[in-house]
Amino acid sequence: MEKENAYLNLYLGALKKPWSDYCEALGKKPGAALKEAIEQQLEKAAKNPTPPPLRQTGEAPDDEPKVRFEILMTNSEKTAVQERANLERCSQRRWVIDAIRAGLTHEPQFGMKEIEALGESNYQLLAIGRNLNQVAKAMNEGRRDSVTIESIERLRGIIDAHTERVSAAIRASVERWCIE
Repeated sequence: MEKENAYLNLYLGALKKPWSDYCEALGKKPGAALKEAIEQQLEKAAKNPTPPPLRQTGEAPDDEPKVRFEILMTNSEKTAVQERANLERCSQRRWVIDAIRAGLTHEPQFGMKEIEALGESNYQLLAIGRNLNQVAKAMNEGRRDSVTIESIERLRGIIDAHTERVSAAIRASVERWCIE
């Protein structure tokens, strides 16, 4: 196991001179002032911790009853929700549910445009995977070229993992989930 390095290397770029000038005016070294700022932020965070996001744990059964929740909005809020829902080609209810889920879980909730793009991405990746399988089969039959079976299998694994992640993201956005 590697020993943890207690040093932090930070590239400031154009901020270096103003930071150095600021620290000099305070009578502090730049590193000491940065350490003090970090300590203050950590102390503030410890006093007022941010609750961890909730997570989607499993699909909610289709027959699970929904609970009514009424909210009151100003006309401008209602108009804005309607405009966003129209842009994302979904109902206002769907848009509000997605906004609530995104706030609770910090996970993406995709609109129809994104779902279509992700679906097309998966379609293309699966087609690439099929082509790679054909190349691997030809190589296994002795028709070898510069590509190795191991490199194809490694690439296929990457594609499969990506396809599964995209499919899970689509499912998480489309289906109802139990939130804990």
